Amino acid sequence: MYLIKLIKETSKLTLMNVENKINGFSIATLAKFFNSHHDKLLCTADKNGAPNIALMGTPRMTDTGSIELELSDEPSITLQNMRENKEVVFMLYLSGQRARDYSGARVYAEVTDIITSGEKLEKIRTMIRERFGDEKANELKATVSCRIKKVRPIVDRGQQWNEAAFAKA
Repeated sequence: MYLIKLIKETSKLTLMNVENKINGFSIATLAKFFNSHHDKLLCTADKNGAPNIALMGTPRMTDTGSIELELSDEPSITLQNMRENKEVVFMLYLSGQRARDYSGARVYAEVTDIITSGEKLEKIRTMIRERFGDEKANELKATVSCRIKKVRPIVDRGQQWNEAAFAKA
């Protein structure tokens, strides 16, 4: 389920290479961690750089290595920011006793598609309707796709995102 296929973009060079790696590690490892954590923080900024952070439950890594999420808030600062500034950061983590003990990833991505109507949105709306009912399905405003650009650990001391920042005593 979490196994990520090799992706090829025809018009852009990506960080993914023939070994299904990004920043030197397996994207399958990141996808497993990403998809097993329901709540993620999504950081956006508007065209002037004013930041926004939102708690998101829907972001998921697809079998192509991209990230998709749905938005239902009206009005949505997050959606407006994504329209103005395509650079976003997802943060997912496991808490620790102290901040330095936290682990997880900061996933830097670029918004590649914002869909507010059409077949894909209606398919997602149907799945939401079947699971949660009409009210929730009717709240859906957009589905967004992102391309991963780089990944950093939460506490960055030069290690990979899934390695401890400090040696355990």
